[in-house]
Amino acid sequence: MFKFIIGLEIHLELKTKTKMFCFCENKLDLSHPNSNICPVCTGQPGALPVVNRLALEQAISLGLSLNSRVAEKFKFDRKNYFYPDLPKGYQISQYDHPIIAGGYLDIDLSNERRKIRLNRIHLEEDTAKLSHSGDNTLIDFNRSGIPLVEIVTEPDLKSPEEAKIFLQELQLIARYLNISDADMEKGQMRCDVNVNISFDKDEREIKTPITEIKNLNSFKAVERALGFEANRQYEEYIAGGEIVRRQGKITVGWDENKEKIIVQRIKEGITDYRYFPEPDIPFFDSTVDNFININNLRSSLPELPCIRRERFERSYDLSKEEAKILTSQKIMADFTEHVVSELKAWLISLETVEDSEQEIWTKHRSKLLKLVSSWIINRLFYLFQTHHENFENLKITPENFAEFIILIYENKVSGTMAQKLLEEMFITGADVDKIIQSEDFKRVDNTTEIENIVQKVIDKNAEMVKAYQNGRINVLQFLIGQAMKDSKDRADPKLLKQIFEAKISVKYIEQ
Repeated sequence: MFKFIIGLEIHLELKTKTKMFCFCENKLDLSHPNSNICPVCTGQPGALPVVNRLALEQAISLGLSLNSRVAEKFKFDRKNYFYPDLPKGYQISQYDHPIIAGGYLDIDLSNERRKIRLNRIHLEEDTAKLSHSGDNTLIDFNRSGIPLVEIVTEPDLKSPEEAKIFLQELQLIARYLNISDADMEKGQMRCDVNVNISFDKDEREIKTPITEIKNLNSFKAVERALGFEANRQYEEYIAGGEIVRRQGKITVGWDENKEKIIVQRIKEGITDYRYFPEPDIPFFDSTVDNFININNLRSSLPELPCIRRERFERSYDLSKEEAKILTSQKIMADFTEHVVSELKAWLISLETVEDSEQEIWTKHRSKLLKLVSSWIINRLFYLFQTHHENFENLKITPENFAEFIILIYENKVSGTMAQKLLEEMFITGADVDKIIQSEDFKRVDNTTEIENIVQKVIDKNAEMVKAYQNGRINVLQFLIGQAMKDSKDRADPKLLKQIFEAKISVKYIEQ
């Protein structure tokens, strides 16, 4: 039908201690509007900006992570426009000499990996926040001056889904670098999309005008807005051969509730912005000033999400989806690696044969790694959801979780008991050894006690016992399940199986 042509402009709030050009705290979770301001971020006459060094370093770290080139020389510019959220009447941004140029980000699709080129990354200050209520508009300057990086892509994205995947990967990189929480719902990551379409008509390619949709604040909104606008353009062309232009002087937004595009305001063009160098901030020349050690920043970069996913697949025998889940948060990936390290150390400490550490690990790794991934993905995630918690607040230490996995590996707890045990660890943070010694979790391993439990189950289920003796072997699992229930899941399933087989075999009955 038609092909998408999509480019993105992403604004990312940086996680610095202070604002971009002043010493006010970079803090938005404030109950009182206009309580975190100063003459600089409110644009008072005579106030002079001072560049935040950490913001420069964070922008450079992001550029290095995105295969970009750090400019040897860059400057700040004044972008002039008049709107209530801009107290100075201009925004300090970067125009023709940005701090970062070029680069790319690889995104993984279902059947291929695509390279999305970047045009530039530049630094600027955020504007104030406007709140509309009826005919009234209120301004909160707490956000004014917060440092932003703007990441501008080339029009390489071919579908709304690709745009979403790109944004998700960028968000993950920002979090791995710890330069931004990049929460779209909180406005820490905002996206403008530029979209048009192309299609063949009468043996010639038709390209529609570009629409810019501003300030999309969720992945879902990005997908829906792109789909809506592309379909609008195509249908309008098919119906009448012309398309209503939504670019240049008009800024449009996306109404999530009504799922339609709305005209927001008249927008200035490049000439209207009257860019010129910021006179209060000198030109930066990193080759002369040596104010930031780029090599140090490069060497301090963490392992990036895409590389870690591939390593998890390769080293931990995970599927693509499992690796994606376990690396979806850096703290969770770190936790997983720490647990695996503890399990390796435990195995090596137990082994008495003269095998190498690698041989020992190879012998046991498959089952242990499967247990780790399964219990984190299937059960720990469930506990986070039911208790409305997140990984940052996890009370279970990697060492304690490794001990929990060892109990399962050695068949010292049943599956049901393990679930109860993990939930107790999750809620209290107590050591697994202490929990296992409590009355509710204490293991029933007294043979006489277990034999009594087994005999009661046999007496209550005579017909099932007879069915087992007549060849229905699977009945044994039902009987073991009843015994586990009577023991409150504290009996050893292996011991139960042995005692049941001894007691209900034909030989035993004939005696």
